[in-house]
Amino acid sequence: MSRFFAGLLAGLAIAAVFSWISSSPPPAPSKPAPDGALRAARAEAERLAARVAELEKRPAEASPRPAAPTSPTAPEVKLEERFEALVEKGLAGMAGPDMRAFLDEVKAKGAPAVAFLVARLRDGSTSQERFLAAAALEGAGDPAAVPALAEALRKDPDDLVRRMASHAIAVIGSDAGEAALRVAMGGDKDWGVRVNSAYGLAKLGRDDGLRMLEGAYGSAETPAEYRLAILGGLADVAAPATAPLFRRILADTTDVSYLLTAVNALGKMKDAGARADLERLAATEGIPQSVREAARKVLAGLPR
Repeated sequence: MSRFFAGLLAGLAIAAVFSWISSSPPPAPSKPAPDGALRAARAEAERLAARVAELEKRPAEASPRPAAPTSPTAPEVKLEERFEALVEKGLAGMAGPDMRAFLDEVKAKGAPAVAFLVARLRDGSTSQERFLAAAALEGAGDPAAVPALAEALRKDPDDLVRRMASHAIAVIGSDAGEAALRVAMGGDKDWGVRVNSAYGLAKLGRDDGLRMLEGAYGSAETPAEYRLAILGGLADVAAPATAPLFRRILADTTDVSYLLTAVNALGKMKDAGARADLERLAATEGIPQSVREAARKVLAGLPR
């Protein structure tokens, strides 16, 4: 599965539609009482669920469009038509074949398509447009888009657009995005933006991003439904320093999703210290077959 469709915006409800973070984890309150944290989490989840539902159902708001080129062979015509159709469909349309076809065309057209999306990210009058433009720039993977994504991360008023921009910068993985990610990780008001930014810094090998990502995973204030998404980010980074965390998961849980994430992360980092736990998983009756097969595959690739 491509990284784009494996998890977009760390820890949210739309994660099933896109990549790895997407709906709304609660902002991290300072020293809340447990009951207060739970109420805050529920209130924030309800708020963002309403926002997502609004974006999915609401027709795209009318906004002035530049005149389309008259030549039927100009790439901007086809891109604009597909872009407008995706905006009309809302978030649900972004997980289907139309989005994949749009991304294929963006990649095929190269710089002109990236410039088109950058203009929509900067000038789009609706959050739907700007969110879609940021998501498509992530899918294009062109480092030339990082300055515009960093500008959106710094300025856009919509939390979901900034989340998408931060995740796009993280996935593109250019050092040019480091400064913007660091500012957002330390100061953005939205929890999801901060976690996505930490993910991006961790992917660049920055210890402060990795520490924040680990802290978000282990925090009692992080809702359980978001922890697996954050673990997916840590697994993608696969920093050797996180090997003890993934080994503990092999020993402490029977949840298939957690086990597969941990097995694959340990395989990615080729952690020989996990051999005994992997051998146990591979040989234990009652462990799901998918986990046993994944453990065997990782074992075959571990150094002796």
